[in-house]
Amino acid sequence: MVQIYACSGVWKSFQDKEWRFVADKGNCGIVLTLESTTTVEKLKMMVCEDYSVDVGFVAVELSYLPSDLVSNLESPPVVIRNDRQLRNFVEYQREKATVTLCVTFKPILKEPPDSSDKEDELNLPKKAEECRYKGKRTVDATSKRFRGEHSGSEDGIVSEDIGKSGKSGKSGKRGNLEGYVKKHEQFDSKDRLRATMEICAMKYNFDYKVTKSDTKFWCIRCKDKVCKWSLRAECVEGSTVFKINKYVGKHTCAPSNKSTFSKTASAKTIGDLIMHKYVGVKDGPKPNDIMSIMRTEHGCEISYNQAWESREYAISSVRGLPEKSFHKVPKYLHMLQQANPGTHTNYQTDSRGRFLYLFLAFGQSVRGFYKTMRRVIVVDGTFLKSKYKGTMLVATAVDGNSNLYPIAFGVVDSENDLSWEWFFRQLKVVVGDEEGLAFVSDRHVSIAPSLAKVYPLASKGICIHHLLSNMQKVCHDKGMLALIEKASKAYRVVDFERRFNRVCNISPVIGNALREADVRKWARCLFPGFRYDIRTTNPAESINSALRTPREYPIIPLLDSIREMMTRWFYERRGKSSKHQLPLTDKIEKKIERRTEKAKTLVAFPVTNHIFQIKGDLFDCVVDLQRRTCTCAKFDLCRIPCRHAIKAAYTRNIQSYTLADGIYSTAAWRMAYAESINPISVPEDEWCVPKDVEDAKVFPPKTKRRSGRRKKRRFDSLEDKIRSSQGSQGSKRQKRRHKCSRCGNEGHNRATCDIPI
Repeated sequence: MVQIYACSGVWKSFQDKEWRFVADKGNCGIVLTLESTTTVEKLKMMVCEDYSVDVGFVAVELSYLPSDLVSNLESPPVVIRNDRQLRNFVEYQREKATVTLCVTFKPILKEPPDSSDKEDELNLPKKAEECRYKGKRTVDATSKRFRGEHSGSEDGIVSEDIGKSGKSGKSGKRGNLEGYVKKHEQFDSKDRLRATMEICAMKYNFDYKVTKSDTKFWCIRCKDKVCKWSLRAECVEGSTVFKINKYVGKHTCAPSNKSTFSKTASAKTIGDLIMHKYVGVKDGPKPNDIMSIMRTEHGCEISYNQAWESREYAISSVRGLPEKSFHKVPKYLHMLQQANPGTHTNYQTDSRGRFLYLFLAFGQSVRGFYKTMRRVIVVDGTFLKSKYKGTMLVATAVDGNSNLYPIAFGVVDSENDLSWEWFFRQLKVVVGDEEGLAFVSDRHVSIAPSLAKVYPLASKGICIHHLLSNMQKVCHDKGMLALIEKASKAYRVVDFERRFNRVCNISPVIGNALREADVRKWARCLFPGFRYDIRTTNPAESINSALRTPREYPIIPLLDSIREMMTRWFYERRGKSSKHQLPLTDKIEKKIERRTEKAKTLVAFPVTNHIFQIKGDLFDCVVDLQRRTCTCAKFDLCRIPCRHAIKAAYTRNIQSYTLADGIYSTAAWRMAYAESINPISVPEDEWCVPKDVEDAKVFPPKTKRRSGRRKKRRFDSLEDKIRSSQGSQGSKRQKRRHKCSRCGNEGHNRATCDIPI
């Protein structure tokens, strides 16, 4: 990495034949940082960005003068044209740090004008070639033009050096556009030419109509019939390049004849203008924001629908098309494994190569789970909102500080028996089946059978919130639901039985429903394993909420967003845990402090050296400090000393943190985030993968209609029904029908679309 100083201007050969660089006083110098992977094209883009110049309309020339290598003053400067010459400049810069990188902006190179076509020639000054190389004045004017700025009077008159005597012309913004595009100018494609003219019309406040448009010609003229402004471009044979062969750049129409503002650019052109606002961000501007941007920055009014289409195009251009994203899955997973050793990834396709399932588990999180986590895994699924829909499956744990600790992610077609079983079999590769392991999930019909097949030894629990939601369909009494929740939270069996019997006495139907749900899966005190204080699927749902926006992305940006989230969480928590100096984690220390305050009013009676009877609470408790048990059962189930255990410990001058489980210690907290989750450090065009990965083909999945009744976004009001029954009778103008951006059909949008693709 090396830093260089650069400034803009032009090279001039003086009378003594010495080459000197004349700096542009209107632009300041800049400092650029070059890395070993920086290319010439990337360097030019950096220069244009720092000088606020549109790279599409200028040619950037980079040069320098190695004064200690030349033998005479007549030696011209060295122009950097390729990456090899750029590396030579970097090496020379390291040896001689005083060398300056010279930047010269020039309009895109054009062919000389055809003298036989006088009526279409540009009205250039007589000494045009002199003006092009006069340094400060030309470069400054050129850079201003590409930044959308104009010199001149305050009413917007442009000074373009038009006139025989070299004096400033007096053509208005829309009067003479000969400096914006020129005859014989070439464009990479027809779309590029169209976008250029749309921006031109938007900036200079005029409108045009297309008189001819096909694969060979594109002709436009001013919308005012009396105006002579026109442009004719022809496709160069054997290429996609369009060349302007006829151009009358001066408007002869009167501005007072206009009844509307300038021509509105297309959604694609607007998308190109705002594309940079979606790079490296989650959401980016909303349609209303885009309407405001176009109004304030470009003076153009656009509709909400056009702003929405522009946003969709910009997002697709930045994040890639969903179809192409599936093709990159094998390479991306391979490179992710190379960057993060121990990471387990897998994907599956059908017989035709269509995408079915994907699995991702970072090795760093798996190792941290085995070393420092409670053996409780929360699993859940949530829908994806991209073009091909699908479902994201999540398996997560909770660390000693009650933070989310994701273990594995999956992308499947939907939540069904096959997808859940495949996900659990991939999870078993990194998290083996054992009796101390516990799973917590909702009551989805496919989760329990799949867990029974893949993890027969593990304990299975259900989320109490989902259970209460199911019971709410049978019982609408909030008091009954609160009683069920209290029963599920009970630490002692006797408390649970008393509350549960009360529920059954009030409503036998609900009691039978709760028994059918298997009491051992939702009652904390009857759970066969250890689930600690994890009673809901909130950890997994919180991760789904954290990925709310990336769930709209194609599959590769989605996976990269997951990696970015994991990288950020590990970095932040590693820093936080390293600064924490207390024996237990931050959340547990606060919990111990609250319980210590409550233990002040209790009285301890020793029975043996490690057994105590504690009085002063609702009921008397017996604490065994050696076995770490208490008859209140809170110490037994959560592995954190309760108020009774703290009172007994203080009686023996024992520090309370020594009674907590090791998973709550600060050392375990630091160990969980000791490793870093790394991004793929190699650019995509330099990925090196084995031949079998290179040859692997993954095609987009075949979507299917979701089960159930098709939903509408809202119910039709009475006015809507009357309007739909009347149709468009009496209306001269038909209402515009909008199409779904996912399937292309009318009558709905992508939010309610469930048509197979």
